[in-house]
Parts: sequence; structure tokens; C-alpha cells
Amino acid sequence: MIRKGFAVALLLACSMALAAGTPLSDEALTPAAMLGLAQKPRAEFVAEWERRWQRSREALPDDAARPDALTKLQFQYAQGRVMYPFFHWRESDDAQIEADPDLAQVLDALPRIDSRLWEFREVRDFVDARLQASARRHLAADEDLARGDARWLRAKLRALDEALPDATLWMRKATDLIAQHVEDDGAAGIEQAIGGWRAKSPPPEFAQRIAQAIAADRAHAAGVRTFEYRTVSGVPLRLHVLQPARPRARPAPAMLWLHGGSATEGTWWHSPVTTRALLDAGVTVVAVELTTGNRFDRDADQVTDAAAAYTFVRANARKMGVDARRIGVAGFSSGASVALLLATRGAAPASADNATAERSARPAAVVVSGACADPLSEASDGYFRKSVGASRDPADLSPIARVRPGGPPILAVHGTADEFCPHADMARFAGKYRESGSPITLVSVEGAPHFFGFFHEEGKRRQAAAIVEALDRWEW
Repeated sequence: MIRKGFAVALLLACSMALAAGTPLSDEALTPAAMLGLAQKPRAEFVAEWERRWQRSREALPDDAARPDALTKLQFQYAQGRVMYPFFHWRESDDAQIEADPDLAQVLDALPRIDSRLWEFREVRDFVDARLQASARRHLAADEDLARGDARWLRAKLRALDEALPDATLWMRKATDLIAQHVEDDGAAGIEQAIGGWRAKSPPPEFAQRIAQAIAADRAHAAGVRTFEYRTVSGVPLRLHVLQPARPRARPAPAMLWLHGGSATEGTWWHSPVTTRALLDAGVTVVAVELTTGNRFDRDADQVTDAAAAYTFVRANARKMGVDARRIGVAGFSSGASVALLLATRGAAPASADNATAERSARPAAVVVSGACADPLSEASDGYFRKSVGASRDPADLSPIARVRPGGPPILAVHGTADEFCPHADMARFAGKYRESGSPITLVSVEGAPHFFGFFHEEGKRRQAAAIVEALDRWEW
């Protein structure tokens, strides 16, 4: 499974805990407890967080382990204070993130992080939270971070100087950050980000680790034809054409592949069962390099990416060896949500008004799994509303709000226990899509969670079978 970056993983874990009704004790200093308090005004949050900090200290046993336990609590307390400003903005009506004026005092009270303290998970979690918050400030203030690739990695490496002044721990953490970026977002543009790390002469084992990670990522493109379809901030974005061993027809039908990752992370070759099933069924897969938030920050725009990629493949079908009449779009999670937008809104840039979008071409067919069909529902993540609402009506980019007649056939495979994109929302979308006169098949995988395509054997089998059945039904 694709490993999640800190912000995404933390948010999803907290959301899961709250959605499941996990009880939070009066003494809890966990991220989930912080998120539960995030809507409170700063003064109220600080007062409650202080109370929990005091109660947690009082509950510690008076024994030899108390000093270390107290240190762990101190870092947990500081982590909550670091995280609160962002999550308060996210969960409230505030227009911007308000800094905590007392945070510097909280940080100054922490013991210096050395190799012994680094072994404590609470200390490492605090450092991750501080890097996330500090990198966000660098991205907002540092002019050079508004351009180029791997922006969050560059910002975190810059923030690491203040978070971990110990040279040995700096190198260890920096290497971890680089390796995680390559795993989560690929190696494109990585050299721009790691020059400072190389200049500090990483130990041979660290240098080898990064070299192997980069080589492993680039190996996925070996022998694969690529086409440049768009440029963002001077960075070329490519399409990767994966050919089936036995095409269904000549020229072969094609499906664009839009990977998942909450629009924050991911790379073109990240896929659960979908792309393998399409290739095995004789369909050419055109895997799209998308602008992720980790790489492009404020310039990330996957709706525009997908529209541009689809338009490019239609215009260059002959050159790419695919059937111009049968070009579809497939996706998982956030990529699936974008695929649904192409089906309902059309292949138009995110900036296009609705009238323009409705005149745009729509794909010949769509295959999705784990799509957030209604990002504005009460059960969905409020971050979509907050981030999109700053520049436009969020409904403009909501698949269920953009349903209209004449849509392409859709196959949607969805776990009934999806904890991030509720099955009920997908079922409502399917009903509305069907009412518009457009064909849709919803395959519900009983008890399967969001990431079932990576590990849930029955779900993987059902999804692969459903894809073959859909292709036959569509006469592809």
C-alpha cells in the first residue's frame, strides 16, 4: 500500500477515530483529542489543553520511569499546540491560519532532542508535526518555494535546520524525508530538492538508500513510451503508455489512469487492481503524471491535469496507437473523484465556468473505485469545502452536483465500509446519475474499506471481474 505523508495520515487517522466514536478521556493529549477540540477558539483550546496536561502529569506514577513519561507528555502537549492553528482553520469558519503567539515559549521549554530522546515515538511525532507546520510557513513566505518541483520536501528540509540542530539526527531525518518523498511522489524533480543533503556528505548507507529508491521508482518507466502533455511552473508532466499483451482490438481502446493520494501525494504507477485488470483485458492504460500537493503545493490542480491529459490523448490518438472513439478514464480515491468530474462536468480546466465545462467533451466510459462522489455531504471531509471555497463555489467541483443527462457509462466499485468516501454518498450519486438517463453500475463490496484494492482479496477479485464485464457490456 502507498504510505501516506504525515498530514494526510494524521488527518485520516483522527477522522477515523472520531467517526468511530472512539471515546477520548479527559486526560488525552493525542492528535485525535486535539482534532476533537479544534473548533474551539484558541483561548478555550489552550485552557482545555493545559488542563489535560496537568491531569496527565498528576496521573503519572511516582517511580523510576516518571522522568521519561513526563518528557513524552511534554512533547505530546507541544505537538497539540503546534497542530492546533492549522486544524482550527480547517474545522472553523476562519479565513486564514492564525499563529499561536505563545508557541515559541512552549517550544523553548522542551528539552533538547538527542539520540536517546529520538527513540521515543512521541518525540518523533512531535518533530513531524513541527516540520509540517514550519514547512507550511516557508511555503507561504519563501519566494523560491513558489516555483519548481518537490516543494514540500524542499520546505521540510529547510525547516529541519530549526527542528533538529543535532547534525546526526538531521541527516537521519533528512534521509527519511527524502526516501518517503520518493516512495510517495516519485523521483521526478528530486535533484532540485536534495542538493543540500548531498552537500553534507551523507554516510554511504544513506546515500545508497536514496540511490536505490530513486532507481526503483525510475525503473517503472523503463521501456514505457511517454508523452509530455502539460507544463506546470516549468516542470513537464508526462503520460506513460502501458500496452496490453493482447489488445482487445486494433487500435486498442484506452483508459487514462488517475492515481489516488488525496490529491496530496501519489505517482503515476501507484495503482491497486484497476490498471492490471485493464491491461489483462486488452485495454491500453495511459497513466497520468498528476500535480500532487507535495510536489506543486498551491499550483496542484488535478482537475485541470486530467482535462488536459484527456484532451491530449484524443488529439494524439493515432500517434499513441489507441482508438480515438474509445478513450475512457479510470481512477482510485481522489483520482476517482476527478474521473467522475470528467464524466459529469466534462474535460474542462478547474477554472472554467459551468457553461464552458458543459460544452466540453466527456470520456467514452469511466471506471472508479473509492470515489468521493459528494465531497460536500455531512459525512465527507470538510477540507474540500475550505480549500476550494476560497476561490469558487465548491459545488462546481462536486461530481454529484454536476450530474446532467448524456453521461458516459460508469462502473463504480465501492466498499460498504469505506471510511473516507462513504458508500452512501456513492449510492446517492448512482441513483441521481441513473435518473438523468445515464448508465451506471455500482458494485458494492460488503465490509470492504477504502483501500480494499490493495489487499482485500475478494474485493480485488470482484473489481477485476466487474471491469471485464463492463468492457464487454460497453462493446469495447
